[in-house]
Amino acid sequence: MEIVSQTELVSINATMIVQVLSFLVFLFLIQRIMFRPLRETMETRSADLKRLQKEIKTQESRLAELSSKMQKETAAVRAAAFAESEKLETAGKQEAKGILKQAREEIATQQRKASDDIRKRIAAVQQELAKETEALASNLIAKVLERRPQP
Repeated sequence: MEIVSQTELVSINATMIVQVLSFLVFLFLIQRIMFRPLRETMETRSADLKRLQKEIKTQESRLAELSSKMQKETAAVRAAAFAESEKLETAGKQEAKGILKQAREEIATQQRKASDDIRKRIAAVQQELAKETEALASNLIAKVLERRPQP
């Protein structure tokens, strides 16, 4: 057996050159097949994330804007509704006053008619009573005096 004595750790020979060339080919291929598409995908995702974050901020500001606009519109609608309610209430009170006035006038008219009717009936009854009283008085006088008065 022969003892090989080698003092160098790395010796440059044909195998090492082939290994270096194989490694360089491997790096070239891995760069082409894996790293470049992976880097492109990562850059695309990064750009998409930045775009989405920007869109999110834009939409959040738009949401805040729309929310404040909606609150203002809600306040305006409530104020308009309150004003309309007040207007309708005033109109209702006016109409109620008109109806009450009309009812009072109608009651007064009916009272006048009833009073006139009662007065007419009283006058008619008084005339009838006067006639009957006259006839009764004549009969009474005739019976008391036993004679008939001359008309």
